[in-house]
Amino acid sequence: MFIEIEQWAMDNYIELRTFLMVAELGSFAAAAKRLGLARSTVTTQVQTLERSLGVSLLTRTTRHVSLTAEGQRLAERGAVLMSGLQELAAEISQRAGRVAGELHVQMTESIANTLVLPRLPEFLRAYPDLALRVLLSERAPDLAAEGIDLALRLSADKDSAYRYRRFGKVNFVMVASPAYLARYGTPRHPDDLRRHRTIDFFDADAGRPIDYVLAKGRERITVPAGGMLEVDNARAGLTCALAGLGIYEDFSFLLRPHLAEGKLVRVLPDWKRPGPAVVALYPSGRQQSAPVRAFLRFLDGVLSPELKADAQR
Repeated sequence: MFIEIEQWAMDNYIELRTFLMVAELGSFAAAAKRLGLARSTVTTQVQTLERSLGVSLLTRTTRHVSLTAEGQRLAERGAVLMSGLQELAAEISQRAGRVAGELHVQMTESIANTLVLPRLPEFLRAYPDLALRVLLSERAPDLAAEGIDLALRLSADKDSAYRYRRFGKVNFVMVASPAYLARYGTPRHPDDLRRHRTIDFFDADAGRPIDYVLAKGRERITVPAGGMLEVDNARAGLTCALAGLGIYEDFSFLLRPHLAEGKLVRVLPDWKRPGPAVVALYPSGRQQSAPVRAFLRFLDGVLSPELKADAQR
């Protein structure tokens, strides 16, 4: 079975990659989701691999997938071979001045839609041989478990399991529509928020809405989130604010165009909530990845000037 396995692995690269993903996750459905394939395709590729070897690699039940003895041997040896093939391909591409392969990126939706995705054509033109998959989510997924190469997040915390690249900090502003303020009045102090309608942002990771923490000089006031409306998406919050449903707080770069057009008005402009850093993080074992390095350079060119200008406004 293992005679000239290196050549065999090259000839069956796609099927071997799929089998290793099923072996790692213990599920055809999970492997299909990770690889971006239909479940039927994953099943067909594994069956093709089994036919080529003349053995069964997996034992399937209605709820579980386990490795046979032959499958366990192939998973152990195949993982080493797959890693070697990927490193070799990356090394050859880098020496040729190419950035090729796959890159799976997760980003916070507000930053992605407002700042990053509009500039994405520049990146794709520069690296036409790179296949990019983008996941937009407000939660903080497990990078290693979900096969994410790089995540762009808002975070003040650091995790030693990952490497970080910091691009700057975001500023928050609090706003409301002119119609809302005409009907309910304008708050003059953070404590006034307790008597107003607020559009609270629900933190999926914490399982609760985020409290309002406002500072003015050395004074710092926390107002518990307690509005009648919660959202877990910045675009939804903005839509609700424009509709006059309440006072809303979000990133200044997201709200700035609507403030300039007069569709929204600043509330409590002398009080500010300290904003988190915008960071890219990626598993420490992938710091030499050419696609990751290329995307970091792209993000630096997009985000650093915008966040620096935002801080000076």
